[in-house]
Amino acid sequence: MGVVRTFQETTIFKSMTVRENIVVAHHLRSKASLLGFFLGSKQARADEAEFGKSADDIVDFLGLQAIRNELASNLPQGHLRALGMAIGLATHPTVLLLDEPFAGMNHDETMKMVAQVRRLRDERGVTVLLVEHDILAVMKISDRIVVINFGEKIAEGTPAEIQANPRVIEAYLGSEDAAIGM
Repeated sequence: MGVVRTFQETTIFKSMTVRENIVVAHHLRSKASLLGFFLGSKQARADEAEFGKSADDIVDFLGLQAIRNELASNLPQGHLRALGMAIGLATHPTVLLLDEPFAGMNHDETMKMVAQVRRLRDERGVTVLLVEHDILAVMKISDRIVVINFGEKIAEGTPAEIQANPRVIEAYLGSEDAAIGM
């Protein structure tokens, strides 16, 4: 239905290269049967060629050319997150759900991934829905934000509206405590 989800812990084939992981993710869209792939049917060969071209396009789009042939098990956290997004893109989503896409990343890695997510949205027309605790990253990506605190929705609006919302400020920055002077 065009909705694809990535996971907080990137699910990959560690013994495969970056490109191979992306190619495998395309198999959800294959026209050939499993038997066709096993026997090397004409349709299976056509699917494989298409998946390879698409994987190369995704690698180029996400700027992963330098690690295209690197084993996934050797990748640092930032590249694993990018690979997770690449795997999601292989299915040609209309909506991409990202679960904690910046978890475990340093500031530079996060800002690079923020730029990639924005490009994905702006250039490929993919709607991105993310769950994330890095509020700076959320503010840089989002058109609309919903803030949840302990399972309760406390605010919804544009980044500017969220930044000025007293309930959000209290929930995430705390409020003054007169008894301790803070």
